[in-house]
Amino acid sequence: MMQTSSDIGLAVSLLKQTLPEMQKRNIATTPENYAVWYEYVSGRNAELVNEINLLDLNRSSFTSNVHRELYQKHIASQHEATVNQLSDSVKQVINEFLLRSRHEGEGLGVYSKALNDISSEVNTTQDIAELKLMIAQLIEHTKEREAATCAMQESLESMSNEMQRLKNEVARLSGETSVDPLTRISTRATFDEDLAMHISMSQSQDEALSLAILEVDQFDQFRDKFGDTIGDKVLKFISTLFKKHLKGNDLIARYDEYSFALLLPDTQLEGAITVAENLRQRLAKQTLSDSAEKLQLGTITVSCGVAELNKNDDIKSFNKRAEALLSAARFEGGNRVQS
Repeated sequence: MMQTSSDIGLAVSLLKQTLPEMQKRNIATTPENYAVWYEYVSGRNAELVNEINLLDLNRSSFTSNVHRELYQKHIASQHEATVNQLSDSVKQVINEFLLRSRHEGEGLGVYSKALNDISSEVNTTQDIAELKLMIAQLIEHTKEREAATCAMQESLESMSNEMQRLKNEVARLSGETSVDPLTRISTRATFDEDLAMHISMSQSQDEALSLAILEVDQFDQFRDKFGDTIGDKVLKFISTLFKKHLKGNDLIARYDEYSFALLLPDTQLEGAITVAENLRQRLAKQTLSDSAEKLQLGTITVSCGVAELNKNDDIKSFNKRAEALLSAARFEGGNRVQS
């Protein structure tokens, strides 16, 4: 459905209200947190509004765990319900088509029998009055079939339009869940799906696969110093820089609030270390500034953990090894690649 100017105006208005609500509670601007607070200021989800108001009343802290529960309960489940509703709509369209097709088939059978009956009677009649009656019956049956055919054509066109609408809605939902709205790279959920697929393929075909997780060093302190808006700009810059210098089938995603994951198919550990080291060095050489705010931001660095897939790995164990190596890199002071 095409958005009107009033729809867009409302969305902009809600977005302008969302950030202040988050900022006054010191809430990190992650995609999931955005979704929760956008829904809150819209007032469309009464249960979410009531739960947040109760948390405010009790002066509860909006921790990452609290937000994760809010998101899963009020946003993710709502999305699942929408998908289920779409699925039911598709089933309904298909069932209507089958029903109308069945009626059309029955109508064609009646028409065919009428033609056969009239044809048989024509061969035996000698009466002009009977012949006129047969012709009149034939015309009537034909008109009925024309009307039925027109109705069927209209039904097919209507169902085609409905299927196109459903297709667009599925595409919209898919886009919402697969791309991170801030960095415009894949979300963690999409990355996990890609990772599962590549693990299965790599293990079945005995091919190399490497995983790198890069986390921005001391980013909480950076946000405290420069604010969330500049922090978001930096994350967008980092994702663009990393994406620009990846090649071939390499994949990048926003792994967590200020960490990124690289999936490197057909790449052994040494090659993956080279890729991660290249990205680390490129970022460390950048002296960042915000011209709009006339601020010098200095340099930003990342720590990285790199792991190569083992034959017994699954998603959990593969991620766990890469995360452990990332922790080791941070423990050693950051701005390094650990493998």
